Amino acid sequence: MLARLGTFVKEKNLIDEGDRILCMVSGGPDSVAMLHLMSLLSRGGEDFSGEFGLGICHVNYHRRGEESLEDEDFVRSLGDRYDAPVHVIPAPDEERPNFQAWARDFRFLAAENLCRWQGYNKIAVAHNLDDRVETFLYRMITYSGRRSLVVMPPRRGKVIRPLLPFTAREIRGYLDGEGIAYRIDRSNLELEYVRNQVRHRVTPRLEEIRPDYRERITDTLSLLEDESLVLKEVTSAAWRDALLGEEEGRAVLSAAAVAAMPRAVARLVVRRWLAGCSEGVRLSRRLLEAVVDICREGSGTRRLSLAGGLQLARQYDRLMVTSGPAEEEVAGAEPQALPVPGLVTFGDYEVEAVEEPDWDMSSADPSLALVDAAALAAPLMVRPWRPGDSFRPLGLGGSKSLQDLFTDEKVPQPERGAVPIVTCGDDIVWVCGLRLAEDFRARPGCSKVGLRLKKKAKARREPVEERA
Repeated sequence: MLARLGTFVKEKNLIDEGDRILCMVSGGPDSVAMLHLMSLLSRGGEDFSGEFGLGICHVNYHRRGEESLEDEDFVRSLGDRYDAPVHVIPAPDEERPNFQAWARDFRFLAAENLCRWQGYNKIAVAHNLDDRVETFLYRMITYSGRRSLVVMPPRRGKVIRPLLPFTAREIRGYLDGEGIAYRIDRSNLELEYVRNQVRHRVTPRLEEIRPDYRERITDTLSLLEDESLVLKEVTSAAWRDALLGEEEGRAVLSAAAVAAMPRAVARLVVRRWLAGCSEGVRLSRRLLEAVVDICREGSGTRRLSLAGGLQLARQYDRLMVTSGPAEEEVAGAEPQALPVPGLVTFGDYEVEAVEEPDWDMSSADPSLALVDAAALAAPLMVRPWRPGDSFRPLGLGGSKSLQDLFTDEKVPQPERGAVPIVTCGDDIVWVCGLRLAEDFRARPGCSKVGLRLKKKAKARREPVEERA
């Protein structure tokens, strides 16, 4: 068994010289066998070249009363036997809705913390061949998609799994033959958990139907792992083609580039994108398909609410994730009277009215507009746009809704509320920076009022005086 372990460790490049490996040891047969065999390897067993150090981590969940305490004492004795430091982590003694999932997460968090504090660089877990096959079967009937089936690789990040070549029966036979003691966790026999039902009901039946089912599933897993590497390269190349840059620390993609990809590749790119900029969002197939559909729906603005107050936004060709509500509120965007002459502040802008301005209008500066003073039968107001707003844009010859104007001018939906609208009574005079209304344009020889849009200057930050 030691020879097979040494061969597997070398083939999968699991251990390097000088490693400090933290072994997760419950006291059961698998973890005891792993610790024993790893200890032999660390001392040069099977001509294994390169020294490495071992430590032991045991998590006590306090679920089985005295038996849990006996497990802890047993693992401490293993530290003496194998001359390895033992780190016992007590878990909170609380009821959990899904205890197994929580226990797994707590165990790995404890191991990561020990790596950080105690200088370990790898974490060895004692999953065996049966564990891997059972997890594959469980995932196959519980989840969908290729990613869910690539289970328990020999190495992923810090985590290594040196016992994957061996069945549970082989491991127990080895320990019994060597006279090595181990503990039995009776909760592994309970059928309350679906995983245990797969172990005790499904796999025995599979063995009757196809005795070599483990080998067939293992071959499938090897193919999936190899193909995952190819798909990773394909996804990386497609990602580079779609990436436009970053905004607020999050990647921005080209919707057109995503739309042009084969749908399967587009899903992989979107998954990578969302995983990097929206932590906590469940990346279901339905969500990935919805994002791909948004990219393929032509131009314009589309939005999709995500978890955690995040918004996915497509603003023409830009696909991004933003924080906050779907519609941004503009500070100071309440309707305000605009005296002539005078100036009002609207969000990040200032709108100014000037009597008989001497402006050069030959450059068609969009921040300037001239209106007929005689047409202003009511006081000017500045307000945000409202659904249903429409007016007669200069030169169009008919009316147009502001929503259509914003779409034609490619104003992203979250920014539309920040555009000041100058009105006179119920009529729109000027959509600031975009279009003047036909009914208010200045004609030759008329008295004029000039309207000017300016970006509000940011307050200058004064230097802080150092105190003696």
